[in-house]
Amino acid sequence: MNPLLTGRRRALVHGLGRFGGGREAVRYLARQGLAVRIADKSAGDDLQAVRDALADLPGLDWQLGREDDGLLADVDLFVANPAVPDHHPLLAAARARGVAITQEADLFLAGYPGRVVAVTGTNGKSTTSTLLHKALLRSGVDALLGGNIGHSLLADEAQWRDGQVAVLEISSFQLERMAPTVRVHGAVFTRVGKDHVDRHGTLAAYHAAKGRLGPAATAFVVHAADDAVASSYAATAPLRLRYGLAAPGACAAGLLAGWVALRTGDGPAERIVHEDALRLLGAFQVENVMAASLAARLLGGTPAGIGLAMATAAPLPFRLQLLTTHGGVRIYDNGVSTEVESTRSALQALRGRVHWLGGGKSKDGDYRAVADAVAPHIASAHLFGAAAQPLAAALAGRVPVTVADRLPAAYRSALAAAAPGEAVLWSPAFASFDQYPNFRARAQEFHALVQGRAAAAAGG
Repeated sequence: MNPLLTGRRRALVHGLGRFGGGREAVRYLARQGLAVRIADKSAGDDLQAVRDALADLPGLDWQLGREDDGLLADVDLFVANPAVPDHHPLLAAARARGVAITQEADLFLAGYPGRVVAVTGTNGKSTTSTLLHKALLRSGVDALLGGNIGHSLLADEAQWRDGQVAVLEISSFQLERMAPTVRVHGAVFTRVGKDHVDRHGTLAAYHAAKGRLGPAATAFVVHAADDAVASSYAATAPLRLRYGLAAPGACAAGLLAGWVALRTGDGPAERIVHEDALRLLGAFQVENVMAASLAARLLGGTPAGIGLAMATAAPLPFRLQLLTTHGGVRIYDNGVSTEVESTRSALQALRGRVHWLGGGKSKDGDYRAVADAVAPHIASAHLFGAAAQPLAAALAGRVPVTVADRLPAAYRSALAAAAPGEAVLWSPAFASFDQYPNFRARAQEFHALVQGRAAAAAGG
């Protein structure tokens, strides 16, 4: 029995989410014999797919479109969606009544019998998690992948095994709410920068949420050697390993004559994969490869298995990759970007004149910082959404700028500005919530625009 569920009879799952966490929490709780009440502020068609997916479970108490404290009647466990902030009135009411509060990730961490390696950071979490999972599988290590990447590991309960490794991508929202008693086998940090200040209130609070993962690791912690934030995090694990683009010292990953090389102790370096063999673009992706390779090696991955996984891994959807060439113009997709550091890294990875397509909703109102980050790397900027006008003002006199309300017009402007041999980079650098429900919907619209123009060109 999951220790979080001992003595529990009725759970409230509040906030279903759109990517499966709430749905799988409901299923897991029902399998454990709890009565389940489901609440969400929405009662609309956007939840119909979730309702259909749970139609086979009898006895669910659906309470959609309400968030009043009457939902807490007879409830002894509150499973909160990470996107719901701690100051939400229903969470406050649950605390006042002494109702135990948890989340989907903690349910998994409390019940899983194998080793968990958690991956967090500002950018590159999904790529690093995926690379680590692939490296383990290529090495013959039984492994699962899930978490914030979009798959709940509660759904894999039938596959859970002792000796197995679960790679868990975990967000600052989840870490902020993670119980202090949670332990994981290993912690992997991609670079920790600036993000989600709108949720956490301050940059220091965001950094502190990320830092909660370090003390939870019992075996190892991995982070970038020159990341001052991650380097400052407390950790009690016996191994602390670092990665960077220089030659590796003891307990580090680095580059040796173009090879990603590992030293998990003070012995000689092991060459894993040459950076020219990678399908992933940019120095930031080389660092993701290093982070994943270090963790994989510590978990029983072999140099050959890890190297093959890294060399064959394709970019994840909406991460920096060449989509197509249109009229001699290279069109790159980095639609995952919702903050400027991801966009800056993408721009630094490209060569030649780059015309930037970006915009959306600012998380902190600091348009000058965005302008300073992108201006040195772009030939022109083509902006859309809520950030377009204030960012255009911050870029004025530095690069040519066009402003549009919606993405299609901005894309047309970017294509018109680019000459054969140049590039258009789609990398928004802002949140999507001014015009879209999430970054995926925004990125999918961009893909549709690109495919539509390619089809029109082919037809012409």
